[in-house]
Amino acid sequence: MKSTNSQLNNRGYLPENHPLSTYNHSISELLNLLKSKTAQERTLAARLLKHRDCTDHIETLVQALKTEKKLYPKIELSELLCSCGQPAIKALIKQLGKIGNNQHKQIPNKQFQKKSYPLPRDLAARILSRMGHPALIELIVFIEDAEEIQLSEAIDAIGFICFYKPDQEAFHALNCCYQKHSSNELIKWKITQAYSAFPESLAWLETEKQALPDSRILSEINRSISILKQNH
Repeated sequence: MKSTNSQLNNRGYLPENHPLSTYNHSISELLNLLKSKTAQERTLAARLLKHRDCTDHIETLVQALKTEKKLYPKIELSELLCSCGQPAIKALIKQLGKIGNNQHKQIPNKQFQKKSYPLPRDLAARILSRMGHPALIELIVFIEDAEEIQLSEAIDAIGFICFYKPDQEAFHALNCCYQKHSSNELIKWKITQAYSAFPESLAWLETEKQALPDSRILSEINRSISILKQNH
């Protein structure tokens, strides 16, 4: 059903063509506006900040994202942090697995059916995925010693980035990670999904298919094999 204007306003909706040239707020004023009780004002503040240098305020923006409950200011804050580029990467990596409660806690019973790569459920991972290779470099280092709750989301971001531009270093890092966390079924499932991005993983997947008794991981192995054979 189509949302009413009242519902959209409550979620912080602001039309894309909303004029911005009439606003002359300082960065400090806009950062304060991110704390407004009105969702539309928070959306406006984040949108205006995209036209400013926010390098020195990354932590403030991340905290605003963590506490934001409404859809449209959350979208604008995500786009703002993505536009900040390299300076925001480390701060976002620290938040993997910590924003919202939409992350996979166990292997889902229903297999992802599409031939594309699933968009990360974790918000920080989703933003990092959009940043591409600069984020990938940091993520590869991060997964060496990451806690499992954050590792799971980092793998999603790596897989998404590499699905569109495979990276040998990332592939080797995932291999090491798989061996290190061989007793964690969720991590193995995530990495198996990520392997659909790497043509060189096909032989390994075919071998692992014979070795794993867990049908939920087998289902993902089969999906990755199918994608690799179709794309390469």
